Amino acid sequence: MKYEFIVIDPDTTKLKYKEKEFTIVKDIALMNELQSINYTAKNNMIIDLAKKGLTPDDLIIKKVENGKKYEDERNIREMERNYLIMASLETFNKICKKYTKMDMETLMQDIGLSEQKESEEFGIKLKEAIFGTSTPSGKE
Repeated sequence: MKYEFIVIDPDTTKLKYKEKEFTIVKDIALMNELQSINYTAKNNMIIDLAKKGLTPDDLIIKKVENGKKYEDERNIREMERNYLIMASLETFNKICKKYTKMDMETLMQDIGLSEQKESEEFGIKLKEAIFGTSTPSGKE
């Protein structure tokens, strides 16, 4: 087995691989970090837009067809989604460094995950371990 997440109690999970073991404790600081992801993403987006002299409203396409007003928010939603992904990755990288003293990429290499699918599955399982949902072991 390449790695395994073991739930010790509702607030503690261990990551085991090779002869290494790391304990993830769901404390207030960790939960605050996770809860700040949305704020961080939106704040970073607004700051970046402001640097360009724009507001989120500037990304909304407004049309009038047959006397009806339409607003297309796809651009702003896509931008928000991209900023949310980046904030999530940064947060999980910080969490990984806190508990393992390695960034996500180094940890996955240390475990022996070389394929993208394996790495994605590990990321999902790490997220599940932190949020307290299902935590199955990694593939052999």
